[in-house]
Amino acid sequence: MTTSTALRAAVDVAARPAATRVIVVIQQKGGAGKTTIAINTAACSGRSAVQSEGPSPVVAAGTDVQGSLEKWCSAVREDVLPFDYVVTRGKTGILSELVQDPERRRFIVDTPGFMDVDPDAEWGEDPLGQSPVADALREVLDLADLAIVPITPSKITWDEAEFTIERVLKPRSIPFLVVINMHDPGKDKGEVQLKKVKAWIDERGYPRVSDPIRRYTIHEHAYENGAVVTEYKMSGTALNAREDFMRVALTMEQML
Repeated sequence: MTTSTALRAAVDVAARPAATRVIVVIQQKGGAGKTTIAINTAACSGRSAVQSEGPSPVVAAGTDVQGSLEKWCSAVREDVLPFDYVVTRGKTGILSELVQDPERRRFIVDTPGFMDVDPDAEWGEDPLGQSPVADALREVLDLADLAIVPITPSKITWDEAEFTIERVLKPRSIPFLVVINMHDPGKDKGEVQLKKVKAWIDERGYPRVSDPIRRYTIHEHAYENGAVVTEYKMSGTALNAREDFMRVALTMEQML
Protein backbone atom coordinates (compact mmCIF):
# COMPACT_ATOMS: atom_id res chain seq x y z
CA MET A 1 0.00 0.00 0.00
CA THR A 2 1.49 3.36 -1.02
CA THR A 3 1.62 6.36 1.30
CA SER A 4 -1.07 8.20 -0.67
CA THR A 5 -3.33 5.13 -0.68
CA ALA A 6 -2.85 4.62 3.05
CA LEU A 7 -3.65 8.28 3.71
CA ARG A 8 -6.81 8.13 1.61
CA ALA A 9 -7.90 4.96 3.42
CA ALA A 10 -7.33 6.64 6.79
CA VAL A 11 -9.42 9.63 5.72
CA ASP A 12 -12.24 7.34 4.55
CA VAL A 13 -12.29 5.46 7.84
CA ALA A 14 -12.18 8.69 9.87
CA ALA A 15 -15.19 10.04 7.95
CA ARG A 16 -17.23 6.94 8.62
CA PRO A 17 -19.85 6.99 11.44
CA ALA A 18 -18.50 5.22 14.52
CA ALA A 19 -21.10 2.44 14.46
CA THR A 20 -20.61 1.58 10.78
CA ARG A 21 -18.67 -1.61 10.05
CA VAL A 22 -17.59 -3.12 6.74
CA ILE A 23 -17.36 -6.91 6.45
CA VAL A 24 -15.69 -8.37 3.36
CA VAL A 25 -16.32 -11.92 2.16
CA ILE A 26 -13.11 -12.90 0.40
CA GLN A 27 -11.32 -15.99 -0.89
CA GLN A 28 -8.74 -16.35 -3.64
CA LYS A 29 -10.48 -19.37 -5.09
CA GLY A 30 -13.90 -19.22 -6.71
CA GLY A 31 -16.62 -21.70 -5.83
CA ALA A 32 -16.28 -21.42 -2.05
CA GLY A 33 -19.70 -19.76 -1.72
CA LYS A 34 -18.80 -16.09 -1.22
CA THR A 35 -22.01 -14.68 -2.72
CA THR A 36 -24.25 -17.10 -0.82
CA ILE A 37 -22.53 -16.25 2.46
CA ALA A 38 -22.66 -12.49 1.81
CA ILE A 39 -26.36 -12.47 0.94
CA ASN A 40 -27.57 -14.83 3.66
CA THR A 41 -25.43 -13.27 6.40
CA ALA A 42 -26.82 -9.88 5.36
CA ALA A 43 -30.32 -11.37 5.52
CA CYS A 44 -29.78 -12.62 9.09
CA SER A 45 -28.23 -9.33 10.15
CA GLY A 46 -31.02 -7.36 8.49
CA ARG A 47 -33.74 -9.38 10.20
CA SER A 48 -32.01 -8.89 13.56
CA ALA A 49 -31.45 -5.14 13.14
CA VAL A 50 -33.84 -2.59 14.57
CA GLN A 51 -35.87 -1.35 11.62
CA SER A 52 -37.09 2.19 11.11
CA GLU A 53 -39.02 3.90 8.37
CA GLY A 54 -35.76 4.93 6.75
CA PRO A 55 -33.33 2.77 4.77
CA SER A 56 -32.17 -0.56 6.12
CA PRO A 57 -29.14 -0.33 8.43
CA VAL A 58 -27.72 -3.40 6.64
CA VAL A 59 -26.39 -3.21 3.08
CA ALA A 60 -25.16 -6.07 0.92
CA ALA A 61 -22.66 -4.81 -1.62
CA GLY A 62 -21.42 -6.61 -4.72
CA THR A 63 -18.15 -5.63 -6.42
CA ASP A 64 -18.18 -8.35 -9.08
CA VAL A 65 -18.31 -6.88 -12.61
CA GLN A 66 -20.79 -9.64 -13.50
CA GLY A 67 -23.26 -8.36 -10.91
CA SER A 68 -23.97 -11.77 -9.35
CA LEU A 69 -25.32 -10.28 -6.12
CA GLU A 70 -27.63 -7.89 -7.99
CA LYS A 71 -29.10 -10.70 -10.09
CA TRP A 72 -29.92 -12.69 -6.97
CA CYS A 73 -31.28 -9.82 -4.87
CA SER A 74 -33.37 -8.35 -7.67
CA ALA A 75 -35.23 -11.67 -7.94
CA VAL A 76 -36.31 -11.50 -4.28
CA ARG A 77 -39.59 -9.72 -3.55
CA GLU A 78 -38.70 -6.25 -2.32
CA ASP A 79 -41.11 -6.44 0.62
CA VAL A 80 -39.34 -9.50 2.09
CA LEU A 81 -35.73 -8.53 1.37
CA PRO A 82 -34.37 -7.69 4.86
CA PHE A 83 -31.51 -5.50 3.64
CA ASP A 84 -30.67 -2.96 0.97
CA TYR A 85 -28.14 -3.75 -1.71
CA VAL A 86 -25.77 -1.96 -4.04
CA VAL A 87 -23.60 -3.22 -6.88
CA THR A 88 -20.47 -1.34 -7.93
CA ARG A 89 -19.46 -3.61 -10.85
CA GLY A 90 -15.82 -2.89 -10.10
CA LYS A 91 -16.13 0.90 -9.98
CA THR A 92 -14.17 2.54 -7.19
CA GLY A 93 -15.37 5.41 -4.98
CA ILE A 94 -18.95 4.19 -4.56
CA LEU A 95 -18.46 2.25 -1.34
CA SER A 96 -16.16 4.87 0.16
CA GLU A 97 -18.99 7.37 -0.16
CA LEU A 98 -21.78 5.06 0.99
CA VAL A 99 -20.10 4.05 4.25
CA GLN A 100 -20.31 7.66 5.41
CA ASP A 101 -24.12 7.43 5.59
CA PRO A 102 -24.99 7.55 9.33
CA GLU A 103 -28.13 5.45 8.77
CA ARG A 104 -26.09 2.46 7.63
CA ARG A 105 -24.54 0.17 10.22
CA ARG A 106 -23.32 -2.93 8.38
CA PHE A 107 -21.92 -3.32 4.88
CA ILE A 108 -21.40 -6.96 3.90
CA VAL A 109 -19.36 -7.00 0.71
CA ASP A 110 -19.20 -9.82 -1.81
CA THR A 111 -15.93 -9.83 -3.76
CA PRO A 112 -15.25 -11.16 -7.29
CA GLY A 113 -15.23 -14.89 -7.97
CA PHE A 114 -11.50 -14.75 -8.65
CA MET A 115 -8.73 -12.71 -7.10
CA ASP A 116 -6.40 -10.96 -9.55
CA VAL A 117 -2.92 -11.66 -8.16
CA ASP A 118 0.59 -10.98 -9.42
CA PRO A 119 2.33 -14.38 -9.62
CA ASP A 120 5.73 -12.66 -9.39
CA ALA A 121 4.98 -10.70 -6.20
CA GLU A 122 7.59 -11.35 -3.54
CA TRP A 123 6.63 -12.38 -0.01
CA GLY A 124 5.76 -9.23 1.92
CA GLU A 125 4.69 -7.32 -1.18
CA ASP A 126 1.06 -6.67 -2.11
CA PRO A 127 0.15 -9.74 -4.20
CA LEU A 128 -2.82 -8.08 -5.90
CA GLY A 129 -2.35 -7.38 -9.58
CA GLN A 130 -2.69 -4.19 -11.58
CA SER A 131 -6.22 -4.17 -12.97
CA PRO A 132 -9.66 -2.64 -12.28
CA VAL A 133 -10.62 -5.82 -10.41
CA ALA A 134 -7.57 -5.55 -8.15
CA ASP A 135 -8.11 -1.82 -7.61
CA ALA A 136 -11.74 -2.41 -6.60
CA LEU A 137 -10.62 -5.07 -4.12
CA ARG A 138 -7.98 -2.75 -2.67
CA GLU A 139 -10.66 -0.14 -2.01
CA VAL A 140 -12.82 -2.69 -0.20
CA LEU A 141 -9.88 -3.90 1.87
CA ASP A 142 -9.00 -0.33 2.82
CA LEU A 143 -12.50 0.00 4.30
CA ALA A 144 -12.71 -3.46 5.89
CA ASP A 145 -13.21 -3.94 9.63
CA LEU A 146 -13.51 -7.72 9.30
CA ALA A 147 -13.03 -10.35 6.61
CA ILE A 148 -14.98 -13.60 6.29
CA VAL A 149 -12.94 -16.30 4.55
CA PRO A 150 -14.99 -19.26 3.28
CA ILE A 151 -13.36 -22.68 3.12
CA THR A 152 -14.87 -26.02 2.13
CA PRO A 153 -14.23 -29.48 3.58
CA SER A 154 -12.63 -30.34 0.25
CA LYS A 155 -8.90 -29.61 0.36
CA ILE A 156 -9.10 -27.79 -2.98
CA THR A 157 -9.86 -24.50 -1.19
CA TRP A 158 -7.40 -24.75 1.71
CA ASP A 159 -4.23 -23.36 0.09
CA GLU A 160 -6.14 -20.42 -1.37
CA ALA A 161 -7.70 -19.65 2.02
CA GLU A 162 -4.23 -19.61 3.56
CA PHE A 163 -2.94 -17.34 0.77
CA THR A 164 -5.85 -14.96 1.33
CA ILE A 165 -5.16 -14.78 5.05
CA GLU A 166 -1.36 -14.71 5.04
CA ARG A 167 -0.71 -12.59 1.95
CA VAL A 168 -3.75 -10.30 1.71
CA LEU A 169 -5.38 -9.88 5.13
CA LYS A 170 -2.62 -10.17 7.73
CA PRO A 171 -0.29 -7.60 6.08
CA ARG A 172 -3.20 -5.15 6.15
CA SER A 173 -3.98 -6.00 9.80
CA ILE A 174 -7.57 -6.94 8.90
CA PRO A 175 -9.22 -9.23 11.48
CA PHE A 176 -10.70 -12.32 9.86
CA LEU A 177 -13.07 -15.19 10.52
CA VAL A 178 -12.93 -18.53 8.72
CA VAL A 179 -16.26 -20.12 7.81
CA ILE A 180 -16.50 -23.77 6.79
CA ASN A 181 -19.04 -23.88 3.98
CA MET A 182 -20.88 -26.60 2.04
CA HIS A 183 -20.39 -29.44 4.49
CA ASP A 184 -22.50 -32.41 3.45
CA PRO A 185 -23.34 -34.36 6.62
CA GLY A 186 -25.02 -37.07 4.58
CA LYS A 187 -21.84 -37.94 2.68
CA ASP A 188 -19.27 -37.15 5.36
CA LYS A 189 -19.88 -40.17 7.57
CA GLY A 190 -18.50 -39.68 11.06
CA GLU A 191 -17.59 -36.12 10.08
CA VAL A 192 -14.14 -37.33 9.04
CA GLN A 193 -13.53 -34.56 6.49
CA LEU A 194 -15.09 -31.93 8.73
CA LYS A 195 -12.71 -32.88 11.53
CA LYS A 196 -9.77 -32.61 9.11
CA VAL A 197 -10.62 -29.10 7.98
CA LYS A 198 -11.30 -27.96 11.55
CA ALA A 199 -7.90 -29.34 12.60
CA TRP A 200 -6.20 -27.60 9.66
CA ILE A 201 -7.75 -24.27 10.64
CA ASP A 202 -7.03 -24.68 14.34
CA GLU A 203 -3.38 -25.70 13.76
CA ARG A 204 -2.84 -22.31 12.13
CA GLY A 205 -4.58 -20.45 14.92
CA TYR A 206 -7.23 -19.02 12.63
CA PRO A 207 -10.48 -17.93 14.32
CA ARG A 208 -13.48 -19.76 12.89
CA VAL A 209 -17.20 -20.15 13.28
CA SER A 210 -17.70 -23.16 15.56
CA ASP A 211 -19.85 -25.20 13.19
CA PRO A 212 -20.13 -25.35 9.41
CA ILE A 213 -22.73 -24.11 6.99
CA ARG A 214 -24.35 -27.34 5.88
CA ARG A 215 -24.93 -28.16 2.24
CA TYR A 216 -28.64 -28.33 1.47
CA THR A 217 -30.45 -28.56 -1.86
CA ILE A 218 -32.57 -25.64 -0.73
CA HIS A 219 -29.48 -23.41 -0.98
CA GLU A 220 -28.73 -24.58 -4.51
CA HIS A 221 -32.19 -23.48 -5.70
CA ALA A 222 -32.32 -20.20 -3.76
CA TYR A 223 -30.85 -18.13 -6.60
CA GLU A 224 -33.32 -19.35 -9.21
CA ASN A 225 -36.22 -19.13 -6.75
CA GLY A 226 -35.38 -15.59 -5.66
CA ALA A 227 -35.06 -16.50 -1.99
CA VAL A 228 -32.79 -15.66 0.93
CA VAL A 229 -32.33 -17.93 3.93
CA THR A 230 -34.63 -15.93 6.22
CA GLU A 231 -37.48 -16.35 3.74
CA TYR A 232 -37.20 -20.05 2.92
CA LYS A 233 -40.49 -21.92 3.01
CA MET A 234 -40.76 -23.22 6.55
CA SER A 235 -39.44 -26.74 7.15
CA GLY A 236 -36.93 -28.51 9.35
CA THR A 237 -34.24 -28.02 6.71
CA ALA A 238 -35.06 -24.32 6.43
CA LEU A 239 -34.71 -23.89 10.19
CA ASN A 240 -31.34 -25.66 10.15
CA ALA A 241 -30.15 -23.55 7.24
CA ARG A 242 -31.19 -20.34 8.98
CA GLU A 243 -29.43 -21.48 12.14
CA ASP A 244 -26.18 -22.00 10.19
CA PHE A 245 -26.14 -18.47 8.78
CA MET A 246 -27.40 -16.91 11.99
CA ARG A 247 -24.41 -18.49 13.72
CA VAL A 248 -22.12 -16.78 11.21
CA ALA A 249 -23.86 -13.43 11.75
CA LEU A 250 -23.64 -13.72 15.54
CA THR A 251 -19.97 -14.69 15.50
CA MET A 252 -19.31 -11.82 13.13
CA GLU A 253 -20.96 -9.39 15.53
CA GLN A 254 -18.93 -10.74 18.44
CA MET A 255 -15.72 -10.03 16.54
CA LEU A 256 -16.82 -6.49 15.66
